Amino acid sequence: MKIKIPKIFILLIFGIALFFMTVISLNWTGNLIKKPNEFVENRTVVTKSDLFYDYKITKYPSKVEIIDLRSGNISNLIGISTDEWIFNFGIIPVGRNYVMKSVFLEGNKEDELEISLIAIGNISDMISFSKNNFYLDGNETVYVFLNVTDNTKLGNYTGEIDIIVKKENFG
Repeated sequence: MKIKIPKIFILLIFGIALFFMTVISLNWTGNLIKKPNEFVENRTVVTKSDLFYDYKITKYPSKVEIIDLRSGNISNLIGISTDEWIFNFGIIPVGRNYVMKSVFLEGNKEDELEISLIAIGNISDMISFSKNNFYLDGNETVYVFLNVTDNTKLGNYTGEIDIIVKKENFG
């Protein structure tokens, strides 16, 4: 006697398996972008892969010191670091100021690379990007802005800026 399994049952099992594989993959991806307790001290590159994608995460330390020049105290010098391995925005006076730094991304038309940028740490509320969550189809420059307002509290701010490159990993 042959047991006949209905096609709908097979499709249901396949659908459930696909659902759980997707949930596991998304959970792993969420852990990939998990906010660390400590930040990198130097430019660091991490590569990872899951069932569907390869990831290259470039982590840049970031920092800024916010000072008050409104009181007339100009003993602190204002300055911006030009080092490419760190997003050091230097010493910036409180007020309506912003600093722009750039990062050059290399790509080609053959690889479909998805780019995401995230800022982590107490500096993250001041960080914005000229472009985010996009597909790179050639070389492109992305600008990273640090915005200081009249309401920004004085002090040192630190964190990390991560550039995540996601690429399909099937053949």
